[in-house]
Parts: sequence; C-alpha cells; structure tokens
Amino acid sequence: MLAASMVAFAALLLMPGQGVALRAQSAPDEIGKAVDDSASDLASEGFDFLTGEARAHDFFLFGELHGDSEVPNLLKRLWPVLWASGYRHVAAEMSPWAAEQYLRDMDGPQITTLWTRAQSEVIRSPAGGHGTDVIWGCDMEELQPQYLIREMARLNPKDAKLQRMAALTATGYQRSLASELLELLEAAQVHRDRAPNGISLRANLFATLEVGKDRAMPSSRFSAQSQRELLMKQQFVAHYRASGHWDKVLVRFGQSHLFRGYDNARGISTLGNFIAEFAVAERRSTFHVAAFGAGGQMNMNGRLIDADQRTDDPGLGVLASHARFEATVFDMRPLRPLLHRIDPAKRTAAQRNLTEWADGYDALICYRNVTPLTVGVGPSGTNQ
Repeated sequence: MLAASMVAFAALLLMPGQGVALRAQSAPDEIGKAVDDSASDLASEGFDFLTGEARAHDFFLFGELHGDSEVPNLLKRLWPVLWASGYRHVAAEMSPWAAEQYLRDMDGPQITTLWTRAQSEVIRSPAGGHGTDVIWGCDMEELQPQYLIREMARLNPKDAKLQRMAALTATGYQRSLASELLELLEAAQVHRDRAPNGISLRANLFATLEVGKDRAMPSSRFSAQSQRELLMKQQFVAHYRASGHWDKVLVRFGQSHLFRGYDNARGISTLGNFIAEFAVAERRSTFHVAAFGAGGQMNMNGRLIDADQRTDDPGLGVLASHARFEATVFDMRPLRPLLHRIDPAKRTAAQRNLTEWADGYDALICYRNVTPLTVGVGPSGTNQ
C-alpha cells in the first residue's frame, strides 16, 4: 500500500502550469501531512510563531525577496516586536557608505539600495532616529561606487590617481572600468580616509573594485563570489565586535545568502552558515527564515521581473501547493528527519529541493502573490 501511494505521489509531483502537487489521490503521504501540519497564517499565528522564535534566539536571519512590497510591510510590523525583545541592529545587504546616508536628512547624493529611505526610518525609529548604528552596512557598494570614489578624491585633492578615478566615473560607474580603477586606487597615496558606518571607506571601495574586476570575466566569477562573501563576513564581525557583543541582530539579505550550510546551487553563498557557526562560538543561537514568491512581480531597479519561483524550484512548488493563506509560514524543522529517511539516490527533484530548503532554513514564508515595490524620489533625489 505504501509503495502504491509513493508511485501515485511521484506521478503528481509535476503538474503543467500549476507548480508542484504533493499528495497522492489514494492516501496522504507522510511528508505532505507534515507540510500541512507545519503551516500557519502569517497574518495571525504565523506571526506569533516567528516572533516567538526571534525571542528565543540571538540572530534572526531573514532571507528576503528583493523589490517587493510584502517583505518591507512584514518588517514594519516585525521590527518593533524584535526591538522590544532586545534586537538593536539590522545587518543589511548594503555598503557601510550607503548605511550612513540613511542617517542624513536627505541632504546627501541620490542613493540606490535594496531598501528605501522609508524602510530605514522604520528600523531607526525605535532608537530615536539620528546618530545610531542601528543599520550595519555589510556588503560592497553594489550600485554606485562612483560616490565613494568622489569622496576619496575630495579627501585627497592633491592625489592625481584619485582625481583620475573621479574623472573616469564622472557620469557614473561601469563594471568594465573596475580593473583600471583598482590599479589607480592601489597606486594612490591616500593620506586621508574616514570610516562611514564604522568601516574604512578606502577598504570598502577597494573590495568593491576587486569584486567588480572579477565579475567582468566568466573565468573569475567564482573568485568574485568568494571575495564578496568574505567581505560580508568581515564587516559583520567588525560591526558585531564594535557593538559590545550582546545586542541581538536581525540579518536581512537575499534568500540565497542566509542558508545554514552552503548554497552552492545559487553561487558560493556562505554568509548564513558563517553566522550560524559564529553564533555557536559566541554561545548564541540563530533562526533562519526566508520568503519566496508563488506568483506576482518584483521591481528590480525599475524593471518588473517574475516573482514566481515554483517553475525553477519544484521544492518551493511543493510548499506553494500547500499554502492555504495569502502568506503561509512553514516550520521546516519537522520535515528534516522525514526527508533524510529517503535514500538520496532515490529522491525526486522536488524532494531534493525540499531537503535543501529544510536543511538551510528553519522556516519559509510563501507569498501567493508578490507585488512590486513602488519607489519614489524625494526632494533631494534620495530614495523614499
């Protein structure tokens, strides 16, 4: 009877145009029942589940979608609860320079990040706004390194190399310039530097250009990924050490970065695993949650892209087929022993993906319909 059930289950794994179904018609399988039992509504008990886990742990790792409205709306609701539970910082997928810009009263250059200014104000509000280090920039300057170059040139007006870099990027940064810019920076005589958000401006610019140089060639993209991951880890630790070691931290990066384990399928993404191991060394603990879309669109730098991840990932399709709510929270931990009972050589594609997600994340949030983030521009050109 069990064999027949599994055959029926396998036959239903892939359904054209509908993502993935999980249950056989004849009898519910064990994994499908566990998925159903682990599901809750983010609007009510699912939110209570997440906040309860946040209270129980010290690092709350949130692997987000990018360019959607749902995640910022959730964090707007979630952050005050986390703040009351001892969370004092958000480690963010932005450069230290960009994080510093959010402390200014919209009088700096136009900045483009994965956040908006309104999102930063939500995070800073409980801390009293200005003058806090509540946002930690823990990444390279992905989108506008020309501003870092201009600042280095301003701090060192007599250095011809830095002035040349500023001239090359006067109309904006292009990745094809990264190698030349890096050579100029290496040769520059930097007499003055500063530390936006507590991190050396020159060091962050140097790392940004190193990654950009390697990204420009397919043969060195592995090196680029590895260097970026190392930079994220180094900056996270630097911020953490400066904070005094005891504050709780929300870590907000893209979903591929915060797996427990190595997410080799999506690149060399090891930040989440590093923080999990770092927490053990600090006698602290982590909880990993990610959001994914089962429909709708996201806004990526002004371009709308498909937010339905079911087609590319049958494991997420399995979860989406069991999502009873507009936003469904799945506790992935009960699935781990069930999935690992299956011989790895005999796992279906859906089971392989489900195992990766269950091992990598403690919980997943399925949004049935993702809506693109609307980004406005304020009076000084800064993102709203």
